[in-house]
Amino acid sequence: MAQRGRKNSGTVKVYGPYPNRGGFILDVRDPGGARAIEFFETEGEASRRAKLLKLAAGIEIGRTVGATLEDYEKYQRVEKGNKERSVVTTQIRLRGFFTDETLELRKVTPAVAAGYYKAQTATRAVDTHRGTLSEARTFLGWCVKRGWLHENPLAKVEGVGRRRSGKEQLTIEEARKFTDRALALASKRKGDLGALAATLPLLTGLRASEITNLQRRDLDDCGRILWVQEGKTAAAQRRVVVPDIVRPLLLKAAKRLQPEDFLFGQHYRDWPRENVQRICKLAGLPEVTAHGLRGTHATLAEGAGATGVLVAQALGHEHVSTTHKHYTKAGVVEQATQERALRIIAGGRRAG
Repeated sequence: MAQRGRKNSGTVKVYGPYPNRGGFILDVRDPGGARAIEFFETEGEASRRAKLLKLAAGIEIGRTVGATLEDYEKYQRVEKGNKERSVVTTQIRLRGFFTDETLELRKVTPAVAAGYYKAQTATRAVDTHRGTLSEARTFLGWCVKRGWLHENPLAKVEGVGRRRSGKEQLTIEEARKFTDRALALASKRKGDLGALAATLPLLTGLRASEITNLQRRDLDDCGRILWVQEGKTAAAQRRVVVPDIVRPLLLKAAKRLQPEDFLFGQHYRDWPRENVQRICKLAGLPEVTAHGLRGTHATLAEGAGATGVLVAQALGHEHVSTTHKHYTKAGVVEQATQERALRIIAGGRRAG
């Protein structure tokens, strides 16, 4: 259990700023009564220093990062009323970011915090580490409001890398090879849950976070349906038809689970991407992301004749334009429209 903090014994007293010899001074008395005079060129500099000293006097000595994460979890669950899945996901992200939970919170300086983020950029995809940076910055901002930090150590840390509007996708043949290899691993006696999860962005269009948030109760109607209970938008809440080729494997994975248990266990949302890339390596394919497989799903679906509206609904998008801009490859929609027209012309006319 992480240690709780203790308040500074005594009180730091700050007097001033006072004008003095063309500048300004602060009269600072420590808890033991020792006196120090600090000089400043401007009143503004002296006032800012006084504010920091007063804030620092209220910071808890010994309060660890781990203890603060526990308090933040309670805050999100009780005070904010966040959904359980959201709370769990946030804790996984933050504990993956702040790797030393025994470190005193007051020692998380801007340099230390920047080091934590730099470590993230070396192991996580751009979208993932930038999202985690935002989450960590929000957490530290909450610590400032509680008086446990006098400034946000991540306030000036900028996200690294450019988020792409589209991700590399697999071709039709590559998608078949990927599915074959993943299902072969998932069908083994002990089963490979990571390989099974990796097929879902391609076969169902599910987001990585939606996969890690799935509970046993979301697998419904004897494994024929997956309910997506929450997501980025209202449109993300939907039901998804389970393809027959993965239905028995999902039922096997869910066999001994309680309704509220996570279907694939508790994982960081980057877990599906790691497994997608693992399968790509094993199958000798280009290393795409889970997001890229989701785009492959959209491209293949529209290429097979599904309308943009239906594909957008399957992906949980509010607008078809989002699907076309970020997921469906250029020319696919037009090609599918042409092929449907040719089929009608060639043999689909009704008898008059």
